[in-house]
Amino acid sequence: MVKNLKIALAFVRLIRLPNLVIIAITQYFMRWFILKPVLKETGFEVQLGALEFALLVLSTMSIAAAGYIINDYFDRKLDLINRPGRVIVGRLISRRYAMFFHFFFSALGVLCGALVAMSIGRLSLIFIFLFAVGVLWFYSTTYKRQILVGNMVISVLVGLVPLMVLFFEMPLLIKAYSRSNLIHGTNFDLVIAWISAYAAFAFMINLIREIIKDMEDFEGDAVFGRQTIPIAWGMKAARNTAIVLIGMVILPVLYVLYTYFPDKISFIYIILFIVVPLILIAFGTFWASTKQQYHTLSNMVKITMLTGLLYCPIVNYLLEYFTEKI
Repeated sequence: MVKNLKIALAFVRLIRLPNLVIIAITQYFMRWFILKPVLKETGFEVQLGALEFALLVLSTMSIAAAGYIINDYFDRKLDLINRPGRVIVGRLISRRYAMFFHFFFSALGVLCGALVAMSIGRLSLIFIFLFAVGVLWFYSTTYKRQILVGNMVISVLVGLVPLMVLFFEMPLLIKAYSRSNLIHGTNFDLVIAWISAYAAFAFMINLIREIIKDMEDFEGDAVFGRQTIPIAWGMKAARNTAIVLIGMVILPVLYVLYTYFPDKISFIYIILFIVVPLILIAFGTFWASTKQQYHTLSNMVKITMLTGLLYCPIVNYLLEYFTEKI
């Protein structure tokens, strides 16, 4: 009984269940708090059914789980150096079972995605899921050993999570409201802008986290000849790169806040829960020197990504509030 519980908990850690939950929350937040209220402002409604959307979320989560598993499978020896207490593959779960679950979740993700793509009459969208599965495999075997390539690949996939909502909703919206668009001159630019902004934020924040994680894993990566930024360019260059990227997030956020969000709620939330944490992370990155400090900074970046996501319900509230005022 105790052994089975340990294996079950190990499996939950292997697929990074909390991260999968965040993926689901991200996509549902995009649908509930961005897509629906923004469309409502222009008299439109979401077209993708609840079941189809649930399958889309399940597909994204499954492919992500497969990616986590295959990454741990190929990184087993490296993780014995970088994080020995957290190695699962080959200890609590055999390599054979790990590979089985990788293929299972990959197939489940592609199948669910294919069902959604067929339901909206856009079979070409199946290639997004096949692309994600293939990229995650090559990331684990090749890309992560190449300077910046692995960081960029994972960050692009993270940015793709909110965009998936847009990719599968837009064809139906265009089909349903194309005549209305021609007559009234309306379009979906605002929806595209909102979700694209979240995707860009997720991409940049994850890229920052990837570089900080590379600094945390410097020791093991050096032993196995990984060409990460800290190893190829040095720790100082890695710190400077992360700090510059943080600045590249803060400045656009402040510009958008000043230009488009004059309300006090947005100002207080964004400054306190996004800008200030990013500034603290930048200072922390400059002064950090130990593995534990980099690990703490990595978690802070992850929390900041989550607080950025939690701004979605505030957007929904503000849209409803201003609509009632009008």
